[in-house]
Amino acid sequence: MLKAPEKFLDEYLSHEKETANKRRPSARPSKTPKRTVSEEQRLRLRQNLQTLWGIYGTPEIKEILVKKKKICFLNVESSQVCLCLCYVDKGISMEYELNLGAKQELAGARVYKQSETMINRYCSSEKGADAAFDAANSAIQALVDVLIEKDISETDIWNAIAKGTQIHPTVVVYPE
Repeated sequence: MLKAPEKFLDEYLSHEKETANKRRPSARPSKTPKRTVSEEQRLRLRQNLQTLWGIYGTPEIKEILVKKKKICFLNVESSQVCLCLCYVDKGISMEYELNLGAKQELAGARVYKQSETMINRYCSSEKGADAAFDAANSAIQALVDVLIEKDISETDIWNAIAKGTQIHPTVVVYPE
C-alpha cells in the first residue's frame, strides 16, 4: 500500500491557499454609472415595449407561430451590434451579433459574439423597462437606444409581419 510523504497534506493545503489568494482580485471593478434619460424617453421605451408585447399576445400571432415557429419583424444595425427581434413560441427573442473588436493575440482578427436572448422580462412588466436601462448586455443597450429614440408604431409592426419584411429603424451612432 502506498503512503503519502510526511507533511504532504500540509504542503498541499498551503499551496492551495496561496493560489486562491492570487486568484482574488485586489480591487473591485468599478460600477458603470446609471444611464440618465428624460421622462419622455422613458415613456417612449415603455410604450414601445408594451406595443411589442401586446402584439405578441394576439391570437393572430399565436396562430402564425403554430405554423411558422419564428416571425422576425425588427432589424437594428450599428457599428458595434446587429440584432433582430423575432416572435417565437415562448415570447420575444433577440438574436444578436456583437463586434468585440480586433484582438492582437489573434493577429488582429476581428472577433464577434453571436447569441440569442429572450427579452420578455423587459416587455411584460412595468419595471422591465427600467431594468432594460441598467442591463449590462450591449445588444440590449442598442435596442434601448433605438426604442427611446424612435416611436415604433403598431401599424409598422403589423405591416412588416404581413409583408414578411423587417422594420429597419436608423440608429444613432455614438463616437468611440
